[in-house]
Amino acid sequence: MLKTFAPLRLALFALCALSLFGLRAYGQVREAGRETVTENTVVYPNGIVQDWSHRHVVYPRLGPIQSLIAVQHDPRAILSWQAAARAGWRRGRGFPPTRGPESGMHQDWSISLGTGTTAPAMYPAKYTFDINATPTCVAGTGVPIPDYIVYPVNVAGSATQPNIVAFNNLYSGTTPTAGICNRTPVGGVDDGVSATTFWSYNIQAAGGLVATSPALSLDGTKIAFVETAAGTAHFHVLAWKRGDGVAANLQSVISPKTINSGFATLAPVAGSGTVTDLTLGSASDTLSSPFVDYADDVAYIGDDTGTLFRVINVFCTNASCTSGGSPAPSLDGNWGTAGGLTTGCTGQLTGPVVDGKTGNIFVGCSDGKLYGFSPAGAVLPSSPLSVGDGSTTVHGNVGGIVDPPMIDAVNGFVYVVSGSFGGASVLVQAGTTSFSSPIPVKATLGAGANFKLHAPAFNDAYFSSNTTSQWLIYEWALNSAGNLDTIYGVGFNAGHAMVSGPAANSFTIASSTPVEFSPLTEFLNGSTDRLYVGGLANLSPNFVVYNLTDFANLFPNALFGINSSNAAGASTGEGSGTSGIVVDNVSSSAQASSLYFGVQSPGTNANTAVKLTQSGLN
Repeated sequence: MLKTFAPLRLALFALCALSLFGLRAYGQVREAGRETVTENTVVYPNGIVQDWSHRHVVYPRLGPIQSLIAVQHDPRAILSWQAAARAGWRRGRGFPPTRGPESGMHQDWSISLGTGTTAPAMYPAKYTFDINATPTCVAGTGVPIPDYIVYPVNVAGSATQPNIVAFNNLYSGTTPTAGICNRTPVGGVDDGVSATTFWSYNIQAAGGLVATSPALSLDGTKIAFVETAAGTAHFHVLAWKRGDGVAANLQSVISPKTINSGFATLAPVAGSGTVTDLTLGSASDTLSSPFVDYADDVAYIGDDTGTLFRVINVFCTNASCTSGGSPAPSLDGNWGTAGGLTTGCTGQLTGPVVDGKTGNIFVGCSDGKLYGFSPAGAVLPSSPLSVGDGSTTVHGNVGGIVDPPMIDAVNGFVYVVSGSFGGASVLVQAGTTSFSSPIPVKATLGAGANFKLHAPAFNDAYFSSNTTSQWLIYEWALNSAGNLDTIYGVGFNAGHAMVSGPAANSFTIASSTPVEFSPLTEFLNGSTDRLYVGGLANLSPNFVVYNLTDFANLFPNALFGINSSNAAGASTGEGSGTSGIVVDNVSSSAQASSLYFGVQSPGTNANTAVKLTQSGLN
């Protein structure tokens, strides 16, 4: 029997942390033509990438030694452990400084995306230049790329409407904390206290929109995303150019640069403002964000008819690409038929997720089933696994799987949710090598057949503690009567096996309006573990924050409630709810641990990119 020992696991993590803490992160990439420097080359140190995929493949810091070693080739594991090491170092030295009790959420800025927004359950993608989490505003000496964030826009682009846009000067804002990126206002040009448009594009190979989340290269110079329209989807890699599509008014995005022809036939050069185009079959893509396997430089994308594509040479970072003429991304002819694998699903696929340990690929479907494949495309044992019943109501595909699976790569488990199975909402745990061994575990979460369920989240103890009783995975659903919003916490047994049956922990919001919730986001800052979620309804407030640090009853105390009658403090109303939420890397700098999301319409802040600062966060 294989045994694991906490001291050895801690020693391994400490070794990783010490060896990685001061590094720029997982190597460097040299690009030609980016800026005019000696020999016309510049070295881009990899920074911190935070996109949708980092919420769906996670790396606990304690676990079997062999597993911890096995996943070290994955940059997401390295980034995750580095962030934990930096946070632990700051906590040990009293950072971030105490700023008093929780008192509410402050909107630093809100910028219109035009007539579009970020789709529900999709995410912006954040790039932080400095691996040591010192925020940067604009490019300068030694900083070729500032911190920036990319928003997909879920509406067809035009001459006055982007379908993908980025902002810099992120750490701007007014009271209670003046932004470190604030500038002298210039009338009609820059308000001085908001982010500024970094670039704005209308990329049109099919007259489509960007419905799903983008993915970033590790050095921040390229963006991978899918443009979709009726009956077609196109995979693009954009080598953005600073200032493209930027209007005289720096808070405006509605003068985008249009690219609808002349697509790059080779890997686009960083800073060139060029983009590649690759057609993915003959179906649209509503839910499937591209997942980039950085180690192999491949991407997986699904479509609305159950085909899973594999694209090679995504960012052209491997020697096989750079020494082979630097080709543009293409479909992998060794995957399925001409790069498209028939999964067995005949409906919409979610974003696929790659297990950082085994390389196995997992993807959910609107039929309520979870599908698993080996790196060679072989079906995993007992795949597909029935999770939901695939049913549809007035609220959409409530019995399907609508968000990507979540993988614990260290302990070898995949987690997936659905809003309807056997009269309940469900959370299922299965193994990452087989869906029959270990036997899958199903937890029930109140009434089903009401709303779609989006991605759950673990508490920090799951990543950092050896105390099994403190591990929880959280999900929002309705209570057993189906009329009140309830947060559920599912516990674990030894060996990280999830507890089956009705969730033992729950907290119901009295007098709440039943709503669908955005994906959950967990974030540890200082000594407080927080859980964030947006209610997808035109309520005020509809942004929820919970404190997960109190384990007295193994369940959280409310900080801000979804309904004002339950609120223990101020909260925010965000149109009709938020997209997926990205949180800045931990830092002692002002505003560097903030929340980014898109706001759904209709509502006061409709169709906007938003940054919030929470009191108590820096």
